[in-house]
Amino acid sequence: MRYLLHDVFEEGRRENRGAPAVIHESGECYSYEDLHARANQYAAYLKQAATIQENPFVGIMGPINFESIAFVLGILRVGGVYVPLDDQSPPDRVDQIIDNTGLKTIGVFGKQMEKFCELYATRSDVQLVVLDVDPCVAVGVGDSIQQEDIDRLSTCDHPLLHQVSDDLAYVLHTSGSTGVPKGIMLSHRNARTFVDWMHKEFEVCEQDVIASRAPFKFDLSVFDIFNTLKAGASLVCFDWNARRESGSRHEAYVALLAREQVSMLYTTPSTFITLMNKGGLNRLQGSLRTCMYAGEPFPVPQLRKVMQCLPKTRFSNIYGPTETNIITYYWIDALPEDTEAVPLGAVVDDTEILVVAEEGNRICDPDEVGELWCRGGTVTSGYLGMPEKSAACLVQSPFHPYPAWFWRTGDFGRRDAEDVLHYHGRRDHMVKVLGFRIELGEVESALAAIEALHQSVVVAVPDEQYGNRLHCFYAAMPGVTITDDEVSQELARRIPEYMMPYAFHSRDVLPETSSGKIDRVRLQEEAQSVDGKS
Repeated sequence: MRYLLHDVFEEGRRENRGAPAVIHESGECYSYEDLHARANQYAAYLKQAATIQENPFVGIMGPINFESIAFVLGILRVGGVYVPLDDQSPPDRVDQIIDNTGLKTIGVFGKQMEKFCELYATRSDVQLVVLDVDPCVAVGVGDSIQQEDIDRLSTCDHPLLHQVSDDLAYVLHTSGSTGVPKGIMLSHRNARTFVDWMHKEFEVCEQDVIASRAPFKFDLSVFDIFNTLKAGASLVCFDWNARRESGSRHEAYVALLAREQVSMLYTTPSTFITLMNKGGLNRLQGSLRTCMYAGEPFPVPQLRKVMQCLPKTRFSNIYGPTETNIITYYWIDALPEDTEAVPLGAVVDDTEILVVAEEGNRICDPDEVGELWCRGGTVTSGYLGMPEKSAACLVQSPFHPYPAWFWRTGDFGRRDAEDVLHYHGRRDHMVKVLGFRIELGEVESALAAIEALHQSVVVAVPDEQYGNRLHCFYAAMPGVTITDDEVSQELARRIPEYMMPYAFHSRDVLPETSSGKIDRVRLQEEAQSVDGKS
């Protein structure tokens, strides 16, 4: 039996050939048959290109829309592996990924060609497939395939390739502490296990209208695209390249979701908070039936506000590092009265999670905190071309009478007496200050309870005298003024003195990654710069 990621598209297309598959902000609507034909044209090009036989990795840089989705389907149909390139990354990092994967073909849009024209001009070994019609495609372009070239290719179906579910489907890159991109290898089995479970648990159906929010480089995009296609539903795509008045992007995004009566939204807590405070999220309470969040903990005070904005919407906490896709879920039927974190909840199908003591040879007792180890259908086989880093995370279980390989997540948690999992932070978010062990998330939860704050985050800077110095970065709610001293005084009422940040930094808005999470790396660099001058 075939168990491939792109086969879910055929499931959805079978009964919905003329139904809308992709809806653009501009109002353009593309059917399942349109998407099928376009994917065949991209597959035809990739199949005739010698590079796909030499190297299965094909890059994609740009927003999620009809053309980019068709290009990804075309890659998968010819046995290729799609590799998202983040257009918010510096050119040197993109260049590293091109080298690490040996990319010879990249699908790209005009805006991204303009931004990375110097990089692409130096890469004579890379052929660009232009996914839109834009005047700026002439900038710095060497060897490129234009839309008119793709238009001439056949839309006929291609013979099915013999593939197995352990073949790679995509590679997502993340940076470790060294800043070197790590390519997380995700197979068709990894992706299908995730998509099929989400389809079942969240009852995605052809009447659903799903919002596209996550970029290709973020694993949430796999749900947006492939769960939409599997169900025969519609995916609504925002134009992230459009020029807009300052601060109006969030309002425009919510307006689009309201216009199309979006029923499902899966994104990060930071994004939900911003859409609530700056986008008018409450306009969606008539249509939005399900919201899922992932990527970072959701401070309970902020989550309570979001749920009050959408009183008829069900919320679910989804957990799993990029290396594991999704491994736990928790339907939030009620929030605790205090700021205790929402549980991770139950384990998804075809997954096992162990809570392992620090010494690595003992399963933790109920309510004892340990590292989360996991295995199952969604879990990566490792990092591309990095066997030593893979071996450090993929370990053989000492608890099984047969070979069983687990991924060490680097996250800590506990399992309570009712078998419910709870999150207790990342290894790299636990620091010592003057000998006290501090979980940065505890300080951030206390900050989230301050009504005047829109965003807040705490980063640690190593220090010889203190062990670490904590720096708090925050942004006030729109129209609200609050000083560093006032934030400090409010926080001091909620946490002990040894947990108080060394310094507070006010910003109009905190920087975010392209995945919609607060950019901790950038803020830590800012804090280190401040400490270096003091």
